[in-house]
Amino acid sequence: MQITENSTPNPDQQEAFVFQTKQWRKDLDEYLQRLKQGSDKGYTGERAPDHPVRSSRERSLAMTKIEEAIMWLGMDLKAQNTPNPYPHSKDPTSLVIEPTADGLKM
Repeated sequence: MQITENSTPNPDQQEAFVFQTKQWRKDLDEYLQRLKQGSDKGYTGERAPDHPVRSSRERSLAMTKIEEAIMWLGMDLKAQNTPNPYPHSKDPTSLVIEPTADGLKM
C-alpha cells in the first residue's frame, strides 16, 4: 500500500517505516566510515598500514552529503513522531550533550 501525505499508516506500517529509516541511517554511517577511512589522513579508526589515502575536496563534499542524508533521515524520524533522543538539546541552560542516536559514529 502506498502511503500518501493525506493517509495515516497503521501501527505496523509506522513501526516498519521507523525500522527502515533507522536502518538506512546505519547503512549510510557505515559508508561514511569507509569513505573517511580512505580519505582522511587523520582518521584514527582501523586501517591497514599500507592502505592508500586520497584526500580531496570532492571526497570531503561526499562525506558532507552523506552526513546531511543521515541528518535528514533523522528529521524524517522526527516527522514520524518518534521519541526525541536529545531531550536536553533545546534547553540552553543544560550542559548535557547526548551521544549520537542509534550508535552512529558520524
